[in-house]
Amino acid sequence: MLSANEGDVALSPLQLHYLRRLNRLLRLRVEQRGLLNEEGTRLIDRAIYSTYCDAADLGVMAEAQRLLHRHAVADTIKR
Repeated sequence: MLSANEGDVALSPLQLHYLRRLNRLLRLRVEQRGLLNEEGTRLIDRAIYSTYCDAADLGVMAEAQRLLHRHAVADTIKR
């Protein structure tokens, strides 16, 4: 779970909202992988990308990239 003080960085409520949303969407994509058709996967991928862009616009790109990397590594291990 993401906290208001992720590492040494103090996050605003809006930054925290988008990072939590990104984390939730990434988990959802992994958890629902076998249940989604191609359109469902594309929809989640677009939501992930949009949320990532929002996080980057809010100045938390590095934190968003860490989330993406963490989920990519976890997804690779689960396969």
